[in-house]
Amino acid sequence: MNVRGPSLTGVILAGGLSRRLGRDKAALRLHGKPLARWVAEALSPLVAEMWLVTNQPLEHLSLELPLLVDLRPARGPLGGLLTALVFSRTPWVLAASVDSPLLVPALLAALAERAARTARPAVVCQSSRGLEVFPGLFHVRLRTHLEDYLLRERRLRPFVTACRPEVLPPEETVRRDPGGLSFLNCNTPAELAEAARLSGGPRGGENLLTGGKRQGT
Repeated sequence: MNVRGPSLTGVILAGGLSRRLGRDKAALRLHGKPLARWVAEALSPLVAEMWLVTNQPLEHLSLELPLLVDLRPARGPLGGLLTALVFSRTPWVLAASVDSPLLVPALLAALAERAARTARPAVVCQSSRGLEVFPGLFHVRLRTHLEDYLLRERRLRPFVTACRPEVLPPEETVRRDPGGLSFLNCNTPAELAEAARLSGGPRGGENLLTGGKRQGT
């Protein structure tokens, strides 16, 4: 089985409340480009189709990405993942968080390669921090199990651990993504500034929040 192309659906999970940033992360701009577009461009070479799963479809129309409305709002990323598994027309869903703009293509390819030859229902990474759920690959046969799980629980890692996923070991994870950029989540202004620095842009968070220009200039 080849999971590239028609066997993969890309999903960008954008249902979070962005409490720490106080604004919508999907539309937040890094070097003038919305975070959602950064993630979409990283996923697109590997997938047949792609969706942004959101609780705010009207606010995300300007991103010009296909949208799915979260079937289980207020259930965290697992609610968005369930939505993707319900609508996917391919066996595998490649899921990533909207606040992870620096996904490394080599790591995404490694996940796809593992999914092509595993009998397990999920493929995720292990880094020095532990289990990294996103980016990750999830088979549509997890749908019923996830539906049942969300009736009583919403925690992400216990669900994925219980699935007994195929895990990309730390040595391969670091070889494919030496800087761990794929796991950098932009939840705070400081993390946004770090993403800008690592991607070759300005260090100041104020520049990030205004698309790379200082306010008033």
